[in-house]
Amino acid sequence: MSIVRSRPRPAVTLMTVLILTAVAASASAARRHHPRPTATPTPTATPTVVMHPVVLITGGTGFATAPTASGPTVLETAEIYDPERGVFLPIPKMTAHRDRDAAVALGAAKVLLVGGVDTVQIPLVIFPGPAMPWILRSAEIFDSTTGKFTVAAKMNIARDEPTATRLKDGRILIVGGGSNAAEIYDPSSNKFTETGDLTDSRYGQTATRLNDGKVLIAGGGSRIAELYDPATGKFSASGSMSDNRLYHTATLLRSGRVLIAGGSPYARSAALSSTEIYDPAQHVFNPGPDMTHSRAGHTATVLFDGDVLITGGTNDRSTEIFDPYTDSFSPGPDMIAARSGHTATLLPDGRVLIAGGFDPTYKALNTAELYDPVSRRFIPTGNLVDARAGQTATLIRVPEPITWTLPTPTATPTATPTPTETATPTATATATATETATVTVTATTTASASPTATASPISKPKQSTSATSSATPAPSPTSTPSTTPSPRSAPVLGLPAQTPTATPTQRPTPTTTPSSTPTATMIERKK
Repeated sequence: MSIVRSRPRPAVTLMTVLILTAVAASASAARRHHPRPTATPTPTATPTVVMHPVVLITGGTGFATAPTASGPTVLETAEIYDPERGVFLPIPKMTAHRDRDAAVALGAAKVLLVGGVDTVQIPLVIFPGPAMPWILRSAEIFDSTTGKFTVAAKMNIARDEPTATRLKDGRILIVGGGSNAAEIYDPSSNKFTETGDLTDSRYGQTATRLNDGKVLIAGGGSRIAELYDPATGKFSASGSMSDNRLYHTATLLRSGRVLIAGGSPYARSAALSSTEIYDPAQHVFNPGPDMTHSRAGHTATVLFDGDVLITGGTNDRSTEIFDPYTDSFSPGPDMIAARSGHTATLLPDGRVLIAGGFDPTYKALNTAELYDPVSRRFIPTGNLVDARAGQTATLIRVPEPITWTLPTPTATPTATPTPTETATPTATATATATETATVTVTATTTASASPTATASPISKPKQSTSATSSATPAPSPTSTPSTTPSPRSAPVLGLPAQTPTATPTQRPTPTTTPSSTPTATMIERKK
């Protein structure tokens, strides 16, 4: 009998199962903790928009050369100045002709324009009120991202030479222009709403935002200054000036004080050389030092070191510099051209752009120049596209590259006569020089508007103001001026129209002729 023995089951079978199970579990855990990497898409780079600083120049009074209308005219044209290239470039027109209006930046890329007049005015013996048909209620906004002007909401009343001041919350305070009514523009809603009334109707006043956010209203028909409080929406009296002033400047100093300089008295009989300084802590005006020249329709610009550059407003090329640390004036370098009713704009690099205005014969200028605070000299820069005076100038930023500028117009040169055999060399030279001078004559136009607001200063080591530049500025080109007097020469400097001579000197002697005292008729709003 054979015995069949069963083969014993290998003991390793269970062990193998356990090992395989453990390996599988470990692999599963590894997959859970270390998932298979997936491809990450490469993000598309967002292009960076470079914002470039330019100066927006709008409106003013120029000269029409169309065959059907030749003479002084209120402009609807606009242009920008590129500080890096030193050129002026034409841009699309405004929605209205504007002179004696107000411009204020709504931010880095937008500018609000309000009021003004759309017709060149013959000098008046009374101040215009809001009911005059040529005075504008309209407003418009320039957007540097599109390069276009668009119509904004209308103001509650028409205003000639108003002021527009940006408050700390971004709203805009609109004051004066021949009325005691004030209003607020809200950019978020594009609406003008009434706010508190001024004590006096004002025209040609200044409005300066103080460090605490309140706004100082000075001059324009009253010696009494007023302070606007945005928290309450009301005006209150705040000191009295020693002189009534029109077309003066009011400049916020680093100390918080306000320098009031020059202007014309109520009768517009002559320009003033006196100054006074407003103390916001005491709400009083203290006498300041006299300027070296009487000035009206001039500009005052705070430089990076805190000094104030005063330019123009006289019949010569003189400038001066106010030192707020010593409260004193010192002569500055001469400008290349005599100007009044021009603009002065502080550029990001510390230079100051001086543009347009009237020459001593009340001819609008198309020239511009730059003040360099390092060399303390005025140097020439590109010419304006249009000769203009009483324009606005606002520093803004535009996206690069700029795609909305217009082609620059080219002037048609006048042919120079060809010398003939019978002409003597002396006669030929004289004819050529005369015709060349005629080609360089700029268009005649009208008198100056309100002074330009200054930019806020930026910290920089103070420069010495005691020394004057040793360099001689380039002389202004000699030209044969137009014999047509400007219809708006009297209101700005308080001077009657002057009859220009055939060949003006390089630096004319200033003259001051009193005019008759106007009768003031302001429009008071019924409360």
